[in-house]
Formats: sequence, C-alpha cells, structure tokens
Amino acid sequence: MKKLLVTTALAGLIVTGSANAQTTITGELRINYAATGTDQGVANTKSRRGFGAEQQLNVQTKGKLNVGGLEYAAGFAMENDGEQATTLFNENTYMDFTSGNTTLSLSRDHIQRSDTDRSFGALLGYSPNDIASQSAISATGNFTRFQQSPGPQVGQNYSVALLQKTDIGTFSAAYAPTVTANSGIRTTASTQSNDAASERSGETDAESGYEIGFTGNLGVKGLDLYSFYGEEKQRPGMVTKGDVQNHGIKYTMGDITAGYTYKKYNEPTATGRTENKENHYGLAYAVNKDMTVALLIADAKGTTNGTADTAKEKAKSIQMGYNLGPVGMVVGYGVSDNIAGLATQDAKAGFVRFIGAF
Repeated sequence: MKKLLVTTALAGLIVTGSANAQTTITGELRINYAATGTDQGVANTKSRRGFGAEQQLNVQTKGKLNVGGLEYAAGFAMENDGEQATTLFNENTYMDFTSGNTTLSLSRDHIQRSDTDRSFGALLGYSPNDIASQSAISATGNFTRFQQSPGPQVGQNYSVALLQKTDIGTFSAAYAPTVTANSGIRTTASTQSNDAASERSGETDAESGYEIGFTGNLGVKGLDLYSFYGEEKQRPGMVTKGDVQNHGIKYTMGDITAGYTYKKYNEPTATGRTENKENHYGLAYAVNKDMTVALLIADAKGTTNGTADTAKEKAKSIQMGYNLGPVGMVVGYGVSDNIAGLATQDAKAGFVRFIGAF
C-alpha cells in the first residue's frame, strides 16, 4: 500500500505541476535566402538558390523544491531545422538544480560547451561553414572541413554536469555515459557531413565522454572568452579516440569588436590519427546603434598520420547586421575555397537572414 501511495502522489505532481512554478514559452523563427555558385572542376560547375527556415519553441519552468531550499529549472525545445527528418526534441532538454552559485544539470544540448558553432570570429552569426554547407558541393574529401560541431560532442548527448559561477566566469564539467547523437564524429572521410540527418544515433560502439570548460570575462570590461577541452573513451576497433579543444576570445572597445577562435580536434579512426585545426578571425564596426558591419576570415587544415592535407580550406565573408526592432537582419557575401580539403572544390554565396524572436 505504501508503494501505491507514493506512486499516486508522484502521478498527481506530474499532472498538476507546482503552484510555485513559473512557466514561459518563447520561440525563434529564422528565414534565410541564399544564392550559391560552386566549382568542382570545369566540367562540374553548379549553382542553386532558394529559401530555408528554422523554427524553434522553448518551454521553460522554474521554481523551488520543497526540500533544502534548492531552486530548480526545467525545459525542452522543439526545433525544426528546414524540413527536419530526425527528432524535433533533441535540443535544450534539461533539469537543473541550483544552490547559490552551484548548479547540477541533467541535460542535453543545454549547458555551456565546446560542440557548438559559437565562433568568436563570426561576430554576426554567419559561420565559416555556412557557405560550404549551403553550396551544391558534397561533403566528401579529406578530413579538412570547417566543422560546426567538432569532437566528441558531449554536450549534445544526455549528460550530467556541474557548473560553478564565480566573479570571473563560469566553470563547468560534464560527463556523458554514451556519446551517441553525434554529427561530428566520423570514421571515414567519405561519411563527412554537417547535416543533422547524419547523426550516428544508432551506434553500438559508442563510449563515454567528458568535457571541462570556462566562459567569462576574467573581470575585464569588454572582454569575453571561452575555453573547452573534451574527450571520449577509445572505441572498440579504433586505434585513436576523439578529442577536441575549442578556444575563443572577443574584445569590444567602443564601436569596434575583434574576435578569434581556435579549434583543434581528432577523429576516432581504425587506421591512424587524423587531426584538424581551424582559425577564425573576425572584426566588426558598429556604424550606429542599429547597424553593424563585419569581416570574417578563416582557414582549416588537416593532418593524417603526420601527413598534412594538400589543400587548406579557406573562407572569407563580409556581412552587415541591422536591428529592425523585433526582427534582426543579416546580409552578406562570402567565398569558400578548397572545401573538404580538395583544391577543385570552391563556392561563393550571397545570403540574407531574418531572425525574429517571440
């Protein structure tokens, strides 16, 4: 009988919720237009143009527990990226328990982490891999390619994390029992893709992974930086394991902002060690309170078993962001050379992105 009473009480809580909770629903809509031209050799030149969209709804609640005076926050997001073929519920799912400046998080795609395209070189949000990923060029080639989400991707898997806020920033440590929902972990160059549909969520050889990180300003006004290191346990049949470093620094002085990002990551392979490095450089100028112009320059280089790839991937773009009140707009033009590390694969793109929040 006691077990039945406990079960009934929990069921009632799930249905009715808590009178002390505060629940909010927010969302974001992005509509993009891009026109791209690609060159995979004289005999295979392509172009395409069209619209794309991303919709996201966020459901969040917060309140206090009835024991220990702990605060809690919980939520989830529903995201449709284009016409998404995979689950809509793989972003920002979490339960956080907080005491003072310390938070225990049971979550996925929620806490600060390295496996995100947070590049401080992309000051207006249009990252180095956007031009190549929107082009008609396939992802095949060498391992070199700008990665939106490199390395073990601990944060995109269900993990337990501890966060500690301090006067200079927030320190975090996360552990994922299995690293399974990855788009950045690959075993062969031919399987490279930045598409969500390539997630290896059905893998049975996945191992555990961890990540430590820091985000903050070190107490310096205008400074913003992050630093992460992540690693996964070596998988059966692999001679190397996946790991990632992701570091960025950004500084704003008056109307000028400069940013730099460095990424270094290794793929788990059955034949040898493959290492990739990326450098992103950004410079932005705030023309007025509503308009900002920015320049982005980036390069990526790969090494396999100590031998460097023959071509370095490069990206350059100029962008303008404009604040329209409830809607933001980014327009720009960019070029990408040696996509996926192949000298015959180049692309150029003009783009417009509208972002609305509610």
